[in-house]
Formats: sequence, C-alpha cells, structure tokens
Amino acid sequence: MSNKAQTSKNIELTGKLLDYLSRGKNIPNLPEDVSIVPFSRNNKKLNSANDKLVKVLNKEKPVAIAEEPKAEKKDWKIIPVNF
Repeated sequence: MSNKAQTSKNIELTGKLLDYLSRGKNIPNLPEDVSIVPFSRNNKKLNSANDKLVKVLNKEKPVAIAEEPKAEKKDWKIIPVNF
C-alpha cells in the first residue's frame, strides 16, 4: 500500500474515531504526546501497513492502537502499546 493511500485511509478512520470520542464514549487517559494509529475492521492491507507504522512510532513516542468496531454502534478499542 502506498503512503498516500495509507494516509488517506487513516484520515478517514481517524475522523470516525474523533466522532466516537466527541460523543464522550470510552475516553481513556492517554499521554499528551500519544500517537493513535487506527486499525480497520476489514482492510487487512491497511492494518498491515499500520502495524509497521506502530513499530516505527513505538521507538519515538507513546503509541496506542485504535481498533474500529465490528459494528457501527459498538465501542472502539483503544489499546496502549508502550505505556
């Protein structure tokens, strides 16, 4: 997957995550400088590319994974990676 495609899809997923968080649902305590990497419920290529991104970011700063729910009405899972 190209960096451009990965970035575009991550922006789309991040928008969904922000909508979810803005409704006050399941907001975890996170470090101020955390990078949150979204993972899709159905795009395996994106998830593979984001797994590599997590490994790079993990060396630089706090990282959390945000897993898109299997169904629209379910909660996102936000999982700390290195904190």
